[in-house]
Amino acid sequence: MQIDKDTQALINERINNNAPALESFTPQELRDLRAKMAETPDELKVDITDVEDFSVNGTLGTIPLRKYFNKSYHNINNDKLPLIIYFHGGGFVMGDLESHDLVCRHLCKQTHAIVIAVDYRLAPEYKFPSQITETKDAITEIIKKSSELKIDENKIILCGDSAGGALATVGTIMSRDKIIPKVHGQILVYPWVDMTMCRRSMDIELEGMILNKKTIEYFVNHYLNSYEEQVDWRASPILTPNLENMPPTYIFGAGLDPLVDEGDAYKRRLLSFGNEVHYRLFPGQMHAFVSNSVQLPTAIICINEMSEAAIAIFSTLK
Repeated sequence: MQIDKDTQALINERINNNAPALESFTPQELRDLRAKMAETPDELKVDITDVEDFSVNGTLGTIPLRKYFNKSYHNINNDKLPLIIYFHGGGFVMGDLESHDLVCRHLCKQTHAIVIAVDYRLAPEYKFPSQITETKDAITEIIKKSSELKIDENKIILCGDSAGGALATVGTIMSRDKIIPKVHGQILVYPWVDMTMCRRSMDIELEGMILNKKTIEYFVNHYLNSYEEQVDWRASPILTPNLENMPPTYIFGAGLDPLVDEGDAYKRRLLSFGNEVHYRLFPGQMHAFVSNSVQLPTAIICINEMSEAAIAIFSTLK
């Protein structure tokens, strides 16, 4: 499969700089590296009139959140707005409110919705199922504050990439099962939905790529308490026995991603249960490309399509 030329330039840069493999870092070193990568000059940020950090109380303690919205989106009647709750990627080990700030800004501006990013606790300090608990608590507490936050609780989508895609779909399943309040759609970007690491694409390994099977094993070892947990549906939501009555789902995959087969397989499982599913593959892209919207034009195309997906879901709701 041919690599996108802009992605190839990023890969060449990693090769020329002898960039170490992610699994060679400690978790804290990875977080520091990710934070440095997330630094964006103000002139390159998407302009949003209101970006507000706040928090809700959860089982494990305070959960930091970030709300994105434009005051101009509220009409003269001060109507409530649709909501996208965003869960960042990072292998459950890294990522925070800054790492996916640009993605959230784009989604807010293009959908005219409120976007709330969740800064869930990370492994290995907090192992599985801590992140599931945080997902459940964050969604529940945000929706409880619908009136205060001016959210239309009849128009709520969960969205996430990679590990965050797993949390978004686990949250959607919990909503379907009435464990948490109702959500109305999910948008999953190269979701990590199968921790058994048994799919053929796990063997994709090209020089300079940021993610390969060894890196995934590194994340699994930090996240899970034992390999037996790989088949827990909350760790591998593709293994959920019953996937009936799921809301509309949009899945975006990257062709050169070790996770690409599981995203495709999850699409097929959802379809087999009669759900509405839309799938879009970006063939020449590697894992995490959406986080590189400053350098990769294709990332902007994907974010545009994510926004269109959200608008399409919202348009069917009253």
